[in-house]
Amino acid sequence: MKKIQRFLLQRFALTLFSLFAVITILFLLFRIVPNDPASVLASPQFSDEERRALLEQYGLTKPIWEQYVIYMRNLVTGSFGRSFATGERVAPFVLDRALNTMSVTIPAVLLAFSVGPFLGATFSWNRGGKIDNYGTAAVLVAYAAPIFWTGMIALAIFSFHLGWLPSSGMHKATYVETSLLDRFLSVDFLKHALMPITIFFLWRLSQPTLIMRNNMIDVLGSEYIELKRAEGLSDRRVLFHHAMRNALLPVVHYGALAIGFAFGGSVILEQVFSWPGVGRAMFEATLSADYPVAQAAFFMLSVMIIFMNFFADIVSIYLDPRVAEEGGLG
Repeated sequence: MKKIQRFLLQRFALTLFSLFAVITILFLLFRIVPNDPASVLASPQFSDEERRALLEQYGLTKPIWEQYVIYMRNLVTGSFGRSFATGERVAPFVLDRALNTMSVTIPAVLLAFSVGPFLGATFSWNRGGKIDNYGTAAVLVAYAAPIFWTGMIALAIFSFHLGWLPSSGMHKATYVETSLLDRFLSVDFLKHALMPITIFFLWRLSQPTLIMRNNMIDVLGSEYIELKRAEGLSDRRVLFHHAMRNALLPVVHYGALAIGFAFGGSVILEQVFSWPGVGRAMFEATLSADYPVAQAAFFMLSVMIIFMNFFADIVSIYLDPRVAEEGGLG
């Protein structure tokens, strides 16, 4: 028990350190790029008085260390300032866009990590056969194909040629939101979300499938499985009740990470389908030099990845306590 507690404390300390490092890098990154916040905010046509007043409003005339202290204080209080482009508060805007992203990426990842292990187990059970060869090739092709390419193919077929599904956005142009539930629990939303979810699901399916296949090949060759077969258990029971259980740990660990990395992968997906998520907001804010929005979006993506990594460690300990003995820092 002490080893588990020590392992989790070490991982939590690493999580906090990683978060601090990311926060500091983000602060420095957006101040060393060619178009720093000061040059974006203050036009060369402004008078010296107008320029100084505008920069003081955003705290950009203070020393860099003082800006850093203010920046850290704002993060602790959940404040990311105001958008350079719209003047609106950044935090509510980015959180709202994050919900839109999660409405597509989370279902796709959960579906991929529900279907993938069963596919991987089936492929390994039929190793070297047609099911394994063709199935493995199919998931590899789905992963290797650029997501913008598969997205454009889907749009060309199901939107422009067949006219079955809408081609962009979350709702019709005439949609007026009445509540948060209404945004996500409507037939119109499901029609718009079906293609993005499917494309993202196909792209993420390869990892759990191939990880499970490779693990299952090792497990199926173990003495433990031979013993279960000798006991007269059916192939189905050996496969799903014994072999899969022992091969599932790396898949579950990677699944927690995949949820975090799904936010990063949403950038291209949201551009293809004009989906108003945090990835698209980050892309557009970077192009328009709206640094508060871009900074908040990058911060949210980083936090998701870092904390899902810590969550993966917790899940691994729950499934196999031996991880604490093998994964400690000494």
